[in-house]
Amino acid sequence: MFKNKFFLVFTSVILVAIIIYSFVDSQEKPASQALSNDYAKTILASRQAKDEALKTEKDSPIEDKTNFKGLHYFEVNPVYKVVATLDKLTSGQSIKIAMTGGETEEYEAFANLKFEIDGKKCALKVFKTPEGNLFLPFRDLTSNKETYGAGRYLDLKMEDIKDQSIEIDFNLSYQPYCAYNPSFTCPVPPAENFLNVALKVGEKM
Repeated sequence: MFKNKFFLVFTSVILVAIIIYSFVDSQEKPASQALSNDYAKTILASRQAKDEALKTEKDSPIEDKTNFKGLHYFEVNPVYKVVATLDKLTSGQSIKIAMTGGETEEYEAFANLKFEIDGKKCALKVFKTPEGNLFLPFRDLTSNKETYGAGRYLDLKMEDIKDQSIEIDFNLSYQPYCAYNPSFTCPVPPAENFLNVALKVGEKM
């Protein structure tokens, strides 16, 4: 239930962001600059939409909505949008993942992802949700310092897999609801999903 809600909320936020951005006027710029600016504006619009949702939605983890000024984020950095090779696992493999409340839940392991970031070779295991989407929990060198100690998440889609590869945009990394409200229980990334790099992008504490 927890991860399903996350994907639905995040997907709706992205859709709202696209609508918001469609109304933003743009001036002619060199192609590379325009692409970079458009990308940053899209990310910023999605953040604005999420902050608004957290301030107004009933299921929001934010308790003091009156004084809520928005989440904290690192600056947008397109360097942390990478393409990973995807090594699909045998269907039906499940892994028990610890939850912040002390219990465990079974997740279906879908594939191993390999990519390079900050000059280092990295690998993460991605999981399949009951709805057929992909859930990517991870920790990195910012965990328990600049970001939530129990890790951050990314939501990916099956249709984004192209020729056994998939794009991962760490600018979209988000913290679980339990980072903002201890009454929520969240999955903790398995030990193998630790990245020995500091990903200073996405949501932070």
